[in-house]
Amino acid sequence: MSRSAGRAARTLAIAMLGLGLTGCASMSQGDCLTGDWAGVGYQDGAAGHPPSRLSDHERACTAYGVHPDRERYFAARERGLDAYCTPYRGFEAGRLGRKYHGVCPPGLADGFLAGYDDGLRVHAATEHHEDVRSELRELDRRIDDMEDELDDIGERLAAGGLDKEARNSLQRNRDHLHGDLKRAHRQRDAAAHRERAAADHVARLRHMLSQRYRW
Repeated sequence: MSRSAGRAARTLAIAMLGLGLTGCASMSQGDCLTGDWAGVGYQDGAAGHPPSRLSDHERACTAYGVHPDRERYFAARERGLDAYCTPYRGFEAGRLGRKYHGVCPPGLADGFLAGYDDGLRVHAATEHHEDVRSELRELDRRIDDMEDELDDIGERLAAGGLDKEARNSLQRNRDHLHGDLKRAHRQRDAAAHRERAAADHVARLRHMLSQRYRW
């Protein structure tokens, strides 16, 4: 690499690092300068963020000479938690695989966690279904590849012009592929059975929980 190219690469890396650091900030310059700490606190509570979220905001805003109003932030955050700590919001958080930070007060935690557990059941069932579907797609790809390879071997054997050793080698490869293909078809049949069972399980959960959570 030339010296000028090296300088350009370093400049690009520094620029990308700067973009990454900016992207990690919890608040923009405009948000910091607006200083709506009650609004920020409510939003953080309603999103289920832990109390340490304020430290993230403080780090983001210090660069602009702004410091949080902790009293207004935490008072509004409590109101936001009232909106967050419901069975439905717990269900949504679990269904989407989001982490629960233990933020709900005792009077609301039981309802939230009941919904969260139901959501986690849906999330786990959906993830399992996706995993089995991915396995099924991979087996289909392998079967297609083996069938293409068998077709190619068949064409080469039919074309003639091969010496005995080359013909024997192709025939051995064909026999091995036939065995592998049979095993792959058996694996695919088993995976298809698991996929149907996983899909049925997700459908049953949806039906059972749809009325409870209006999902």
